Amino acid sequence: MKKALFVFASLGAILAGGAVTVLLLGAAALSAPPQGEKTAGNAALMDRYDGFITNVTSDALEGILAIDKVYWLRDEEPVAPKPDPQNYREAKSYRELEPVLRQAESLLEDQKLIFGPDTPVREEHPIICYRDETILALTWQEMDGNAVYTFSEVVIAHPSQFRRFLSDGKYGSGKLYKATEMAADVHAVTAANADYYAYRGYGNIVYNGQVKMAENRYLDTCYVDENGDLRMQDYFTIYHWEDVARFVAENRIRFSLAFGPILIREGKVVAKHYYPVGETEAYYSRAALCQVGKLHYLLATVNSRGKDVTQFSIRLRDMGVQQAYALDGGQTSTIVTGDKLMNPVDYGGERKTSDIIYFATAVPDGS
Repeated sequence: MKKALFVFASLGAILAGGAVTVLLLGAAALSAPPQGEKTAGNAALMDRYDGFITNVTSDALEGILAIDKVYWLRDEEPVAPKPDPQNYREAKSYRELEPVLRQAESLLEDQKLIFGPDTPVREEHPIICYRDETILALTWQEMDGNAVYTFSEVVIAHPSQFRRFLSDGKYGSGKLYKATEMAADVHAVTAANADYYAYRGYGNIVYNGQVKMAENRYLDTCYVDENGDLRMQDYFTIYHWEDVARFVAENRIRFSLAFGPILIREGKVVAKHYYPVGETEAYYSRAALCQVGKLHYLLATVNSRGKDVTQFSIRLRDMGVQQAYALDGGQTSTIVTGDKLMNPVDYGGERKTSDIIYFATAVPDGS
C-alpha cells in the first residue's frame, strides 16, 4: 500500500510539474513577438528561463543524473563575480599545468588550445593560469628576436563572459584609468586595453547593445554579437546612425571596438598598409583581439622593438587565429591577468585610458 501511495505521489508530482511547465511555456508563447520578429528583451527572458529550468533540474536530480548548470552575466551589471584566488596557478612549463588543462576539456568541446607542450615560453616570465567550470585563461610570454610577445588565451562557457567596460561604467564619462585599475574594479580574470574611444571623435561605438557613435568613414569596426563572435566591418561601409542601429538590432550586437585595422579575416591576413591610426608601417608596440574558435579567444601584445602590422598579423595567423582586430597600441597596449600587468609597457608605465575588454568568471560569488 505504501509503495502504491509512493508511486501515485510521484506521478502526481511529475504531472503537477508538467502542468506548471506547460503554463509557463504557454505564457511565454503568448507574450512572444510574432513569428520572425525578435527582440533583445524576449531573447534575454527566454535565456534566463532556460537557465533557471536547467539549474533547478540539476539541483533536483543531484546524485541521480548529472546535468551541467548554466551561468551567465548581465551586460547591465559590469562588475562580474570575483574570481576565486585559489583557482590561479603559476607554472614554468606545460607539463605542470596538464592536470588543470584536462579538467578544462569540457569547456574546449574538442577544440585545441594554442598553448601546448611545444610553446616556446619565455623562461623569465611564469605562465599564469586560471580555471573554474566557466572559464580557462592562460597567459604567457614568448620572444621573437628583441620583441616580447605576451598572449592570454581564453575559453569561456557563455558569451556574456566576454565583456567591455567603459570608465565609470558609462559612455562619455571623461575619466581615464589604468587598465589594471579597471580590471580590478570589474573583477576581470584577464583583460586588455580596448580602443581608447575617448581620444577620438569618430568610429562606430556600440555599448550594451546601444549605438553611442556612428562615424566609421575612417576606422574598421569590430562588432561582438550575442554568440561572442567577432564581426569585422571595413571602414566606409555603414556610418549613418540609422544604418548602424539597424545592423546592431538585426545582428544582435552587444558591443563594438573602433580602432583597427582588421588584421585577419577567416584565417587570411588582410591588414591594411595605409591606415589613419596605429602606425601600421612602423615597428611599433601593438595589441590585438583574436578569435580562435567558438568562445575561444586570444589577447596579444608585442612590445619593446615591436613589429609592423603585417608581421604581427602573420605571427597570429600562424598560431591558428581565425579573426583578429588591432586594438590601440603603443604605450596603451596592455594585458592584465589577476589584476597584474603581464606585458612590458613602453616608457616603463601604463597609460591611462577610457576602456578595456575583459573576460570574467560566471560562477556566482561564494559558489
